[in-house]
Amino acid sequence: MEPRTRTVCIPTGRARRWIRAFAVLAVLPFSVTARTHDPAPSTPNASFTLHVGYQPYFAEAWSGGLIRALRLYADRLPPGVAADFKVGTRGADVLIPALRRGDVDLAYLGLAPTLTVTQDTTQGDFRILAVSSVSRRLCNVIVAQAGVKPPSPDAAIHWLEGKQVGVPRGSCADLFLADVLDRGHVQAARILDQSFDVLSTSLRTHKVDAVAVWEPIATDLVRTTGAVRLVDGDDLGMSSATFIVIRASLLHDRPDVVRGWLAAERQAQLLLEVPTGAPIPFDALERQAAGLSRQTLREAWVGPASGAKAAAPARFPFVVTPDVSALLTGAAERMAYRGLLASANLRPLTIADDAARVVLAATESPSVQIAGTPR
Repeated sequence: MEPRTRTVCIPTGRARRWIRAFAVLAVLPFSVTARTHDPAPSTPNASFTLHVGYQPYFAEAWSGGLIRALRLYADRLPPGVAADFKVGTRGADVLIPALRRGDVDLAYLGLAPTLTVTQDTTQGDFRILAVSSVSRRLCNVIVAQAGVKPPSPDAAIHWLEGKQVGVPRGSCADLFLADVLDRGHVQAARILDQSFDVLSTSLRTHKVDAVAVWEPIATDLVRTTGAVRLVDGDDLGMSSATFIVIRASLLHDRPDVVRGWLAAERQAQLLLEVPTGAPIPFDALERQAAGLSRQTLREAWVGPASGAKAAAPARFPFVVTPDVSALLTGAAERMAYRGLLASANLRPLTIADDAARVVLAATESPSVQIAGTPR
């Protein structure tokens, strides 16, 4: 296993702008409720507030951003229920502790963070409520220094031999990097644990040879540092997924709130699953992803074949299908082998997507009414 080091880079240029943006977001979302953030709260006198942790900087979880931007929850949550949104400014590093502290009730998490929080019950009981999306290239991306041009994906993997690689520890990109190195029987010289807001500095100053990260951060690095996309999940046929993880007690205490949120989630997914040439409200996402331009967000979604009309870069099964279950069990086995999980087997009750199945059935058959959810 490659040596891992925690490093802190001194930010310059664009990285400073990122940090200023994150400094503002880091204060606001975790201390100010949706009544302040949103111009028209869902209810004037909320008797219950659903606290949602989401990631506008993570394309695989953009459904959460659309729910907030388009207020898709407003007529789907039960009367007397408000929504409070908290931004994961540094991804799962922020959201997992927020879940465990009780600051958020549900959160959008990538594959590895989902397993991290659902398999360790010593710090709370959390379940997989639904699937936000499944993709190959929205999380699984490795970006290298400018000028690197391996002729094939296999050559790209072997180029990583003996290199310095940065990656946010515990993220979906970290899992992808470990899988790629294992696949090629390659050993990096060093893997540096770096938050995504300093990865551009690392590339610019040649602190690292490559970074593993997700979209739209990968596209931003290519556009702003001259870096090149070395390899991604499309090249290797390797998928990842993002899940909605919920505090177990909320499933029992407020099933009506859960169903209402899931109805909003499904609507957001239907907006995202259209072909890439169709209009997607990137302007709504841009207002939440400080430091990223609308063009960067669009290119991250459309992909390298920008301008070509193609299928969406993600699938939206909504529930844990057999292939998604295989993703979870396979990742759990690999993480346990690497000492990141106590067991290779998913604990009982990890998957709690019964409510999602009801909502999915109602979506596919509009005549079916979701109990507790207004039309």
